[in-house]
Amino acid sequence: MKIKFLLIALLISFRLFAQEDYARTIVKELASKKYHGRGYVFDGDGKAAKFLVKSFKKLGVGPLTTEYYQDYYFSANTFPKASKLSINGESKRLGYDFLIDAACPTVVGNFPLKAFTLPVGDTTVLKNALTGLDNTFLYIDEQESLKKLSADQYKAAVEYLKNNGNQAGTLINSTQKLKWRALTYQHKKPVLYTQNTALPVGTTNTIAVNVTAKLVNPHKTQNVCAFIKGTGSSDSTVVITAHYDHIGGIGKDVFFPGANDNASGTAMLLALCKYYSEHPPVYDMVFLAFSGEEIGLLGSTYFAANPLIDLKKIKFLLNLDMAGTGDDGIQVVNGTIFKDQFERMVALNKREGYLPQVLVRGPMNRSDHFPFYEKGVPCFFIYTLGGIDAYHDVYDKYETLPFTNFTNYHNLLRDFINEL
Repeated sequence: MKIKFLLIALLISFRLFAQEDYARTIVKELASKKYHGRGYVFDGDGKAAKFLVKSFKKLGVGPLTTEYYQDYYFSANTFPKASKLSINGESKRLGYDFLIDAACPTVVGNFPLKAFTLPVGDTTVLKNALTGLDNTFLYIDEQESLKKLSADQYKAAVEYLKNNGNQAGTLINSTQKLKWRALTYQHKKPVLYTQNTALPVGTTNTIAVNVTAKLVNPHKTQNVCAFIKGTGSSDSTVVITAHYDHIGGIGKDVFFPGANDNASGTAMLLALCKYYSEHPPVYDMVFLAFSGEEIGLLGSTYFAANPLIDLKKIKFLLNLDMAGTGDDGIQVVNGTIFKDQFERMVALNKREGYLPQVLVRGPMNRSDHFPFYEKGVPCFFIYTLGGIDAYHDVYDKYETLPFTNFTNYHNLLRDFINEL
């Protein structure tokens, strides 16, 4: 009898390990340099899409329609060459000491660097303050500026400098973490961000900048869509979504791995797909891996506007983003809207003790559930809480992603889906 229980325990442990181990292989692959941040330079998103198709095929899961891809297009500002910055002859490390604005245009040269005080007033006052600073880079200390300007005033001033004036560009010294993003356009004026660069107001220094930007229009990309036929008679569909893209990189050597955001959510989507390929679901299941999330929810918006399924037949949609921690549980966006489903998830978690907590949040428009929510599709957007704080930076990498509660989170989602 003891041997029987031991074998059962070992089998359960193996299954749990295999589940997390599978997810780790997915994240390790997608967060590797090969995919260059899964952005819009060096075909990062295209290579990731091919990997996803290969993964679905390995699981024996077919395409949603005649093929896995749903192609669409957008413009993307890209940086195919390494960006360089030095101040008073001291070189700064890209990604660690400085970043360029994602909408930065090409700028190459040596310029005077003038410590500049943002004036209090409207854009006319700012325009006048720029007199005599032609072909000069402005240095702005964010923390000092916010001592006399409100956050909105400061933001408006910086936005003005991105497209107006005769200055060569702007260097902003900030105490904020250096984070990047992806954008579909270019500003007229370059803006760069740095940390730990103190320049007294009124002093003139030197700056050397080398940034090569290329606005790609159109950039061809794709959603990746897979399907598992349900065993029941209902024509309702359960949809699992996650964005597989991230913010890419700058040049060949610096990229943003995006292990938690959102290789982890993509891994959870594939782990659920793996489970249901082995345990056929009652309802039809659709798995949608979106590109274009980081540049404005473009993939999910395109699918919602050009659906490959009847949106009215979606029983529930789960959008998964940043699934790699869970030390403090999960946050469920739209939980205040779809109260019955949220309470069911809370009850399941309490019964099984999967996660420390399941927290509720109201609607928000910052992830791929939202284009579907706008069309009346019942949905949650869920992300894990706690653990590492790496986000949109060079530190969001596989090696430091803890996968704290990945298996328990997976099992909670599985139980929730099975009880819909």
